[in-house]
Amino acid sequence: MKEIIKKILEFSDPYRALQEKVRINDNTISFNDERVYFKKPILIAVGKASIPMAEFFRQRISLKAEIVITPKGTSKGGDVIEAGHPLPDENSIKAGKKVLDLLLNEDYDLVIFAISGGASALLEYSDIPIEELKMINKLLVTSGIGIDKINIVRKHLSKIKGGKIIEYVKDRAPVISFIVSDVPGNDISSIGSGLTSIDKSTINDALMLLRKVGLENYAKYLTETPKSFSRTIINYLILDNMEVLKKLSNYLGNSLILTSEVRGEAKDVGVFMASIYNSSENYGIPLKRPYYLLLGGEPEVTIKGKTGKGGRNGEVCLSFLKYVKKSGKFELLSFATDGIDGNSDYAGCVISSNTNINEDEINDALETHNSYGLLERYESTIRTGYTYTNVNNIYVLNAP
Repeated sequence: MKEIIKKILEFSDPYRALQEKVRINDNTISFNDERVYFKKPILIAVGKASIPMAEFFRQRISLKAEIVITPKGTSKGGDVIEAGHPLPDENSIKAGKKVLDLLLNEDYDLVIFAISGGASALLEYSDIPIEELKMINKLLVTSGIGIDKINIVRKHLSKIKGGKIIEYVKDRAPVISFIVSDVPGNDISSIGSGLTSIDKSTINDALMLLRKVGLENYAKYLTETPKSFSRTIINYLILDNMEVLKKLSNYLGNSLILTSEVRGEAKDVGVFMASIYNSSENYGIPLKRPYYLLLGGEPEVTIKGKTGKGGRNGEVCLSFLKYVKKSGKFELLSFATDGIDGNSDYAGCVISSNTNINEDEINDALETHNSYGLLERYESTIRTGYTYTNVNNIYVLNAP
């Protein structure tokens, strides 16, 4: 699986994706049948992939100004803002103020956004005090309501998300956003909480969700998001989970891509994958050996009370191991492309037909969300370090 992990990260490289899809010549950016001319461009890069994406444009364009915002501990030097993730912090607000200052005061004729996963926490501007904003985000990300619904709330509580930032772009300058998706289904209005996208959700949608998670007292901060723009706004998706799965399938051969939109509880995803393997073993349906089964997406983990060292991919591995019938050889890779799964230092896990973990231990780890506390004892964890990308999780089941 080491070679497969290497290939997943290669196919998930945002710099490579920009190289393949964007051309810059003589003050012209060309992509997807679009051509945009510029003389005084500025760049705002925010997210887990911000550094390689910014580097792509920096090497090809003489930028009038740029702001790069990345998670804490991931800067490679230079003038980069390191902000909080998965929860916003003071630097997230600082980044928001700096971006607005740039948009309001710099002389430019084109705004280039490079947006990737993590942007929702890294870039913020709000009337809500930062400690309360952290609390709200923590409750949202542990509620199990799903990233699309989480971002509906974020957009309406923010003064810049959900397309509101476009209000600060001056002189009717066009805006181009190059986007790496970390959202199942690639809803542009949800990726990075839809910084440069019109938004179909409403204040009422956000209010209902606030009530659902017990935060209705923050309704006074809700503001409506724009439903149209009066200037040129182009949002271009350069990389997503399905593209990685397709390239991986071509590399591996004997592969079935089931979906790139895995959602729901992580432990249920493991059970579902085990059911496919078991059916294939018992009946040869839907697959016959040898095969690779490929899935991608972002399942959730609903957390109540204290937790151990865990993550969604650890729970996928353990629940799969609990229900799989060990009638033949198999290997399962459960991998987060950003190199971070849950509250651990691990990117994911690999288990096989030789992984023997007591069911009582599995049950306890799932109950206490301590999947990596258990898996590390069986040397089943993966550590890659920060990867400077995020196209969600990749699941590879190999039945040789």
